[in-house]
Amino acid sequence: MLRIYFTAEDLRRVRVAARPHPTWELVLSINSLQSPGLPARYWEWRDATLAVARRRPEHLRWLRAAATLVPASGNFPDLLHPATASAALEDHLEAILSLPRDAVRDDLRRTFRRHAAPPAWATSVYWHGRTDDLVATLREYHDIAVGPVWQRVHQQVETDRVRLAGHLLDSGVDGLLGGLHPSICWHPPVLEAGYPVDFTVELAGRGLTIVPAHFCWDQPVTLIHTENQPTLICPAGDDSPIAPGEPDGHVEQLANLVGRTRARLLVRLAVVPATTTNLATLLAVTPAAVSQHTRVLREAGLVTTSRFGPSVRHALTPLGHDLLRAGA
Repeated sequence: MLRIYFTAEDLRRVRVAARPHPTWELVLSINSLQSPGLPARYWEWRDATLAVARRRPEHLRWLRAAATLVPASGNFPDLLHPATASAALEDHLEAILSLPRDAVRDDLRRTFRRHAAPPAWATSVYWHGRTDDLVATLREYHDIAVGPVWQRVHQQVETDRVRLAGHLLDSGVDGLLGGLHPSICWHPPVLEAGYPVDFTVELAGRGLTIVPAHFCWDQPVTLIHTENQPTLICPAGDDSPIAPGEPDGHVEQLANLVGRTRARLLVRLAVVPATTTNLATLLAVTPAAVSQHTRVLREAGLVTTSRFGPSVRHALTPLGHDLLRAGA
């Protein structure tokens, strides 16, 4: 069981990451690729990744090398997630390369201290203190398995951020923490979740960064070393496919009334509220077009629009839901 203890100061310092985390998505995808319990929504990605690797032996070697860094279960070192706010994978990889030798050795020692036989790669890195080969493996793996689906990952995380923003707007921090994921329970002042071991984190005024992650599923993940900035990696969304296709008949019926693009927009908003940027990506139109369509729907009483920080969030009104039910 994972237990995270909050103070009043911590509740004031809860934040949701602004974008997908490049190395968490990368590392958790390595874990997912090996898991026998992988949910159905990832099967197409896994099959496509393995199919490419089987056609190109060098790709298969990189996938196998990545699997030694991040096993299907068990710990992996925090050094794979350096403290950098950049959204670019290369910046994170450069940060790993620049870690001091003593910091690398200390992280590996603490990560694998209970292991009778640490993995061979960890022993090698420990003795020479360099992360060049490790970073090369991560970079090659990313190009094979994560880079091709990065837009879909971004869409999923953005959709989940909008969902969490809705909880915060409607019910405050209690609503946000209570609505993270079915595997996570909020019993003030403690956030609890299933975990492979008993693990307690005292936030002690440092706050908590919540990172929705596409390749996180079943239960959340956190950093091993509690002196680092507290971070909780949460499953983004559920086990339904990313950007599921609209029910075509439903869209066509609505299209006769409001037009096809507006019908698709309404059907999307019936799943979850969304920002202008997210809707533009999902519908393959420009943000300006989304703004024009939502203005018409808002004037008709079908959609509401609210600003949350730099983003504009759109949601269906009760009348919008009634229209969709009437057309079903």
